[in-house]
This record gives sequence, C-alpha cells and structure tokens, in this order.
Amino acid sequence: MSTTRTSAGDASGAGVVVRRRLLKRPPEGIRKARSLLTSIAVYQVISVAVPVFAILLTAVSGGFELGSFLAQAIPLAVAIAFQLAIAWLCIRIGRAFRTRRPQARYAGLALIAVLLVFGALNVWAATTGRLTDAVASGAGLTAFVWYLLGMPAGWHLLRGGRWFTGERESVAAAIVDRSSSQDLKPGVTPSGNGAEPLVTVEGLKKHFPILGGLLRRQLATIYAVDGVDFEIYPGEIFSLVGESGCGKTTLGRTLLQLIPPTSGRVVFDGSELADVDPDEMRPLRRRMQIIFQDPFGSLNPRMPVSDIIGEGLLAQGITSRRERDRKVEDALEIVGLRREYTRRYPHEFSGGQRQRIGIARALALNPDFVVCDEPVSALDVSIQSQILNLLLDLRRDLNLTYLFITHNLSVVQYFSDRVAVMYLGKIAELGGVEELYKNPRHPYTVALLSAIPNPNPRVRRKRLVLRGDVPSPAAPPTGCRFHTRCWLRERLGNPENCVTDDPPLREVAPGHQAACHWAEQVTSGAVAEAAAHVSALDTAVALEDE
Repeated sequence: MSTTRTSAGDASGAGVVVRRRLLKRPPEGIRKARSLLTSIAVYQVISVAVPVFAILLTAVSGGFELGSFLAQAIPLAVAIAFQLAIAWLCIRIGRAFRTRRPQARYAGLALIAVLLVFGALNVWAATTGRLTDAVASGAGLTAFVWYLLGMPAGWHLLRGGRWFTGERESVAAAIVDRSSSQDLKPGVTPSGNGAEPLVTVEGLKKHFPILGGLLRRQLATIYAVDGVDFEIYPGEIFSLVGESGCGKTTLGRTLLQLIPPTSGRVVFDGSELADVDPDEMRPLRRRMQIIFQDPFGSLNPRMPVSDIIGEGLLAQGITSRRERDRKVEDALEIVGLRREYTRRYPHEFSGGQRQRIGIARALALNPDFVVCDEPVSALDVSIQSQILNLLLDLRRDLNLTYLFITHNLSVVQYFSDRVAVMYLGKIAELGGVEELYKNPRHPYTVALLSAIPNPNPRVRRKRLVLRGDVPSPAAPPTGCRFHTRCWLRERLGNPENCVTDDPPLREVAPGHQAACHWAEQVTSGAVAEAAAHVSALDTAVALEDE
C-alpha cells in the first residue's frame, strides 16, 4: 500500500486528491496462479504430516526401532525441511503477486521451474529402482501434483506479464479533476464552500459477460453500470432512483467493492477503492456499510441476532465475546429494539423489526457512509415511515452520510438532499431535490414524476405514459439511451443527434445537470402538450401494469 501523500489541493477545491492508493485486485489469471501455488503448499504440508503421523503411530504401537530411525533421521529431516520450504515459498510468492513487482513474477516462475526439475528427478529415481517401493510411490505422487498444478500456474504467470510490467500510476496522478463542477456544490454541508466530497465516483463501469456454449465462451455483455460520475458530500443524503433493472443496486455494491468494477474510479475520503485487493479493503469496511433490501433474505435464519450483528465485529478483529455482545446490545438499542433480543432468531421478528436488525448490523462498526439499498420497499407503508424517520434521526445523531437507492420518488422527495436519476446504467439527471422536482429537465425524469400519485383524491394529474419497453442492457441503444421511448424527441421531429450522439451530463442550471441534447426544450408547456396527447388506453394499461 502506498503511503505517499500529496497536497490536499488548493483552497478553491479544484480537484479531489487521492491521498492513499490501495493495492489493486490482481486479474483472474494471476489469482488462479496464486490459488494453484496455495494448493501446492497445502499438498506439501500434507505430505509432511503423513509420514510424521506414521512414525508417531508406529512408536505408540511398539514397533518403533531406534536404530533404524536414527539411520534415516537426517534424510527424513532434510526431506521435511525441503517440503516445508516449498510450502513457505509458495505462500510468500503468491502473496507478493499483489504488489505488481516483476521480481514476484520471476520468483514464481523460478519456483515452478525448480518444482518441475525435481519432479522429473523424482520420476527418474522411482523408475530406475533407486528408491524403495513406498518412497517411489510417494515421489511419483509428488511429481504428479507438481506437474498438475505447477504447469498451469506457470502458464498463467507467463500470460500475466502485463500485470507486473504495466506502468503503475503515481498517487499524484490520481487527482480527480472536478474544476468544471466544483462551484456547483449543494448547500447541504455546514459551510458549503470548500467542502471536499466524502465519496467521488468517476467513470465507474460494471459489465457482466453472458457465457454460453460447450466451452462457455462470451456471447454478449450486460452493461449494468456504464460510466457513472457523481459526488457525495459529508452529512448529505444522496438518492439514486430509476426503474427496476437500471443498475442502481449494482452501482451501490460496486461502490462498496462487494462487486469488483470493470473500470472507473471510486475515491472514499482520499483512498482510491476501484478494484481493490480484499485484504487491503478490510480496514475500510468499518467506515462503509450497507443495508440490504430484503429484511427476510439478508438475515441468516440459523443464527441468533447476537451472531448476525456480531459477525462483522468478529471479522474486524473484536474477538472478545463480552465486548461484541455489548456492542450488539448498544446497536439494537440505537435502532429502537430491546437489548435482550440478542438471543432471539430472525423468525421471531416482524418485517420492520428485521429491517431494524439489518440497520443495527450496518451501524455496529460505527461507519461514516451507509448504502441504503431500497431499505423500505419490502415493508408496509406505516412501517416505512418509521424506518425513514429512524434513518433521519441516526443521520443527525451519528453524522452519517447515505447513498439511498430506491424507486419510490415520493420517499426521495421527503428523505433526500440531492437525487440522481438512472436509466440503463447511466445517470440521466442530477440535482438538488427541490430543483429537480420543481423543474425537471430530462424527459425521463418528467415521466417518472408524472407517475407519482397525488394524495388528494379530488386532484387528478394527467400522466405522461412512456411507450414501448425498456431496452435490454445487453444491447443498449446508440446515442441517447432513452431516445427509443422519448416523448420529447417525437415532439421535436425525431432529431438525428439523439440517435448518433451520446449526450454528456451537462449543467442546465446551478447545481442541476441533465444528459439530454434538448434539455432546454423541456418546459411546462411542452409537458402539458405531450400529456394531452396520451390516450386513455395507454394510461389504463400503465395503471394495470402497476
């Protein structure tokens, strides 16, 4: 891990400085090579344990002859030392792969070459009768394991040379340039001016391959998250909204490194997280937690509450059972549950109580940043308000920062400071919640807002129904991804740039950005005219689908 630190940036806040760069996650081939070397190490330990156990068993049974043992003691000790040395080297060299140093690769290739040479010598000695039958069988098995595991490990190391020889970025080069948007910071922080983001996401992508056929070849790619940029400031609630399948949950999990990203950068409080090695990420897990959507599936039914919440504490090195129980009870009390509930099992709680347990699990490690993945979507409306108010109280009392993922725009309006609207893996619009709800500038956001039911039954809002289905994320449309369903494009006579050019997320008002070529054409008059042409049949079909 790099300990080099750069300056904190100028007073104007022209960029977000990466003060610490964590070790990268090795590519799949290097991880396979490390796993194969670990398997060789395990075999070496087993091959040492078996003869030692046999000697002990012989000594206990009374068939132990001291003279014959002393005659073979030196060769046996040399063989055991050699086996353990190989195991130690396999582990050490495998761990050194994470550093991306070419010396680690050369050491791995040299070790594999030594194993293959000694394997050939073992086979030669066994076939020429220079070893006894028992020793010959052991030598042959060892040679077989070395060749079976060492040859593919060497192949992966030979192919993975780019990982070791590729140019490594310096920490100073990791400054995220935000000079064009730093003056658009929301007024949710105490001072507003000069506040650095807690979380910065730049060009984040997550693609899933579609495999098929006998050889499991890649047939297509699902573009779940395809180039996302935003910032989350300390103490604010940043909401992410959109239809099901637009990539909200994938984005939240990729941000926390629960899913390794395909490309892009995530900077959390000066530490770059994108594609981080799991061992390097572990200390930061204390500060970044997640509340899962399903309060039933996210809790292990075979574990009591004390173990469910205390599991994260144990993983972070809190081994004292008394201390873990105390922290678990404190977390339950914070979320409004009794301290004596620690010995109960999940089936003894209601849905709202289970979600409170999930919140307590996220808060047990005193995090700074919490991803709330639709925490109220599976709950009754009355319970939803309780959980939302609880999250607001915890934000105030514990100074938390939330990434709130939901598809309920009414909840967003009540709960959030800023909101980003996602569509097919990209952000369509981003801004303060009041500005975005009052003056939406993207056609997709307008359609979503028109679907919010009015609590007054006497007021009927004309709904703007989108025609057609959501395109597949495996084959997104060219240009603007929303152009296949865009009501504004139809009204403007189907301009060509909607199909050919991907619109950037640009400023349309102070603190308000939209990814639309014709965002200035989204006016109240245009929306009313488009809604007036929506047929009653389209509206009825939309209501039936809901």
